[in-house]
Amino acid sequence: MSEAATWVTQQLAAAGFTALPSLRPGEYFETTGFAVEASSAPGAARVTVTARFTGQDGYEQWGEAQALANKLMDALEPLGVGFEEIEGREPNCTFDAYPPAGAVPVRPDEEPT
Repeated sequence: MSEAATWVTQQLAAAGFTALPSLRPGEYFETTGFAVEASSAPGAARVTVTARFTGQDGYEQWGEAQALANKLMDALEPLGVGFEEIEGREPNCTFDAYPPAGAVPVRPDEEPT
């Protein structure tokens, strides 16, 4: 787990949210929850949110995942976290969370250009 992912996970835990240890594509519809992992974007954490498929309308499932994603972003935003939503992951919601400057040490290979 990257330092950004660790930081985001800790901040969400402090706000009362518990991340799943992992979330793989085969597990997307088996549970409602989220996982935090390293992002391909320097200095960011990838947050993937999913909702359990109940046989209901797919839009309802997407809405449940989106509602949880919004709660997570609402918990992080006051801390100065920036966000970038990742397209093409419906019915699951995925976003990159960028901790504020100075919250996470920047590794030499992640220096901004």
